[in-house]
Amino acid sequence: MSNKITDIELTKKGFVINEPFGAKPKKLEWNQIKSIRFSNNDKILILKIDENEIALNHDQIGWFQFIQNIPKSFKQFDFKKVDLIIGSLKSCEVCGIVAVRNNVCKVCDSEPWNRNSGKNKMEYLKEKQLEHFEYELKNKTEINKIAEAQHGFKADKNWKLHI
Repeated sequence: MSNKITDIELTKKGFVINEPFGAKPKKLEWNQIKSIRFSNNDKILILKIDENEIALNHDQIGWFQFIQNIPKSFKQFDFKKVDLIIGSLKSCEVCGIVAVRNNVCKVCDSEPWNRNSGKNKMEYLKEKQLEHFEYELKNKTEINKIAEAQHGFKADKNWKLHI
């Protein structure tokens, strides 16, 4: 099983797994996949291809979009678990994406503010937003005041930028 940091891109007939460090992308079509299942902790998706298995980790870019686009033809796949996973995501006050799982945002890697953060909530959010939008600020690029859906995650329509 392979479990390197990668990103997953959907295509018309399947998907591409882009591995880091210039490795050749792995292009697969849905009809090549024998079965798809979640690991016991729901953080890894295991794809069976012939006699091989590929493990796709929930930390990989595109994983959440991928699980939401698995064709219904995979009758044994647990689509209800996908609904539970997506439904359990919480909104991130730092980036505005509904992508917080296990107390970490899957988009910006921020942890939600809590009383143990060492700062009041507004200071904490400003600091984290300055970190998250550092590139845009350095390059004087306008930061969207409205969060936009990305990587299979929804945007929080009530999100506020504090910087």
